[in-house]
This record gives sequence, C-alpha cells and structure tokens, in this order.
Amino acid sequence: MSGIIDRGRLHPITLRFLDSELEGSYQLEEGAASIGGYRIITGATVLLWAVAALLVPLGTDISSELAITVGSVMALAGLGCFAGSAWATTMNRQHALASFLTSANGLVILLLADAGGAIEGYAVGAIMLLFLYGFLSRTRFVFATMRTIVIGVGLAVAVILYDGLGSLLIDSFIFVAAALGSLLGLRLLERDRRRVWHQRLVIEAQTTALEQEKVESERLLLNVLPASISKRLRSGEHPIADDFPSVSVVFADIVGFTPLAAKLSPAEVIGMLSGLFSQFDDLVTDRGLEKIKTIGDSYMAVGGLPEPLERHAECVIDLALAMLHCVELADQFAELTLRVGIHSGPAAGGVIGSRKFAYDVWGDTVNIASRLEQAGVPGRVHVSQQTRELTLDRFEFETRGPMELRGWGTMTTYLVVDADS
Repeated sequence: MSGIIDRGRLHPITLRFLDSELEGSYQLEEGAASIGGYRIITGATVLLWAVAALLVPLGTDISSELAITVGSVMALAGLGCFAGSAWATTMNRQHALASFLTSANGLVILLLADAGGAIEGYAVGAIMLLFLYGFLSRTRFVFATMRTIVIGVGLAVAVILYDGLGSLLIDSFIFVAAALGSLLGLRLLERDRRRVWHQRLVIEAQTTALEQEKVESERLLLNVLPASISKRLRSGEHPIADDFPSVSVVFADIVGFTPLAAKLSPAEVIGMLSGLFSQFDDLVTDRGLEKIKTIGDSYMAVGGLPEPLERHAECVIDLALAMLHCVELADQFAELTLRVGIHSGPAAGGVIGSRKFAYDVWGDTVNIASRLEQAGVPGRVHVSQQTRELTLDRFEFETRGPMELRGWGTMTTYLVVDADS
C-alpha cells in the first residue's frame, strides 16, 4: 500500500506524475473524460469563426475579403482539430491540439485588430476570452504556459509596431494580469485534480485490500466454524452456546495407523491424513453434516447442529459407511481400516476460545459416541440403541449384545449391516 502512495509524487514544474505508469493511466482516464468537452470547444471554434467572418467587417474597417479569408482558415483549423479527436485519446494530445488552436486564435485576433485599427481595448478583451476557454477546459499548466508565451510574444510585437494615437500600456497590463491569474489558477486546479485522482486510486486500492482481507477472514472462519456460527460471531455475538435436543455424533479412528506412521516421515503422515480427511470433509458436506474436529488420526462429525436436520441419524450412518468404503478404496490404507462409533441424543455446542476460535460439541452424547468407537469392531459401524431406533426403517442391524462401556455401565449396542459389503 505504501508503494501506491509513494507513486503519487508530482514533478515540481510540469506537475506530471513521476511514475510513468501512473501518468499513463491518468492521461488515458482524463482524456476519455474530457473528449466531449474538447469536441465542443473545437466545434465551437469552427462556428464562431464562420460567424466572425460576417460580423467583423460590420464593426471594423477590415474588408470582407480579409475577414472571410481569415475566418475560413481558422474555421478549417478548428475543423482539423475537431477531426483530430480520434487521435486525441490522452489529455496531453487534447491539450496540445487545443493549445495550438488557441495560440493561433490569439495571434489572428491580434492581426485582425491591428489591421482594423482596433487593437487598443478590443484585442486584449478577445484574448481574455481565450484564457476563459482554457480555464473552463482546465488546460494543463504546461500547455497553458506555452500558449501564453506565444500570444504574449505576438502582443509584444503588436505593441512595438503600434503607431496609433493612444498607449497600449493598460492593455498590456490587463493581458499580463489575466495571463498570470489564469496560469496560477490552472496550476492549482491541475495539482488538486491530480492529487484527488491519485487519492481515489489509493482509496480504491485500500478498499479492494480490505475486501480481500474480509473475504480471506471469512474463508478462514468458515474453515473452522459453521457458516451460521461464523455469521453470528461476525455480528458481535459472544459467547455462543446452544442446546440441541437431538443430534447424532460420529467418531472414526484409523485402526493400526500409529505403527504405520512410525515408519513414515512427518510429511508422508500429513499427506496421507490430509488426503483421506479431505475426502471425509467432502462426504460430510454432501450430506449436510458438520465436521467438528480431527484429533490425530481420529475424525469427529455431527448431524443436526448447528442447523436442525430431520433425519440426522440416517445421514450420519450413511456418512460412516461411505467413510469405510473410502478407506477400503485407498491404496495407501490397504492394511488399515476404520473403527466407527455413533450415538444420538441431546448435546450442547458453541464457540470455544477468544483468539483461536473453535466450534466444539459436548455432553453425554459425545462421550458415549467416543466410547462406542473405542469399543467398536474394525471395519464396522458401532451404534447405540438410540441411534438404531431412529434408523430402523432405513438400515439393518445385528445385535452385539450388552457390553460394558467405560464410565457408562452396561449398554446394548449394535453393528450396522452394510448392504454394499
């Protein structure tokens, strides 16, 4: 970001951006914005000189032939500059053509005023209109300076050659005052325009950076938190803790992975687990469930929270069977399998921590599901009576019989009959 700010430095004399790329962008953008005004000014020049060719002989001693000749030439010059608008795509090109045209206008005005004996008073007044046009079109300071020098030299020659009765001192003073005022105003305008334009770029870049940071932070939050929980957390809600009357919790552990991991490098271990658990994540998402966490080679997911899920037990068993098939099909896990435990019941869920957020689930349902996994059979899905009752119309079970679960006493448990096995 500091690089963008540093690029905004201006040349002390020409006021162009020192960074050529930035100057190029400014030229194109300002050129596109001012092309309409450029066409109006050059088109107006054609019209005004056509009218002047008729009016000048009526108010001066200038002959119609001279007025028409000069008016026609200047109208053609204006028409040529108007036609050049297709080339004048940048601000510099537009201002170069416009400065050429206004310089020519100024010199011709002096010529006509001198020829008609009206240089005193009228010539400077007409030239001041050119300064007005330049001010309204916000001509670049450097081009306005060159135009002023050209017209100023022309006026100086006219003053030297003037042999009229009066003095051109007041006219010269007015010209100099108008020129200086116009140049000072144009310089201030251009400097401020460039600063505002660059400031807009900086603000846009900062806004884009903030949006990217927001998207990245939301992406990171969604990686560790459910979408609805992330939204509540961003809205300022904290702490977040909810009770859920009925959910299904699944624990899956890779049997035999510890001795296998001892033979592998850390990178190989991470690669194997990451590849497998990424597939598990896809299976969880496809079924509208929620991954809670991984602990080593153990994977935990829940159905029915943080958003209610009508047939959460069925979805969790379906997930467990898909996870078993996933391990069976993985070549690197050819000698391994999963041990899975599922229990259904009430649970609580919420955000743990204040700096490194984590969404976790707790309660008896979680503890029993963990015990069922630990007491399970490799390659089979081990479920409780509660989970079985919620899914009798979908799955078949075989009774494993009453068994002792550490910390929970004797429970009747079941193994899911996998119709695809």
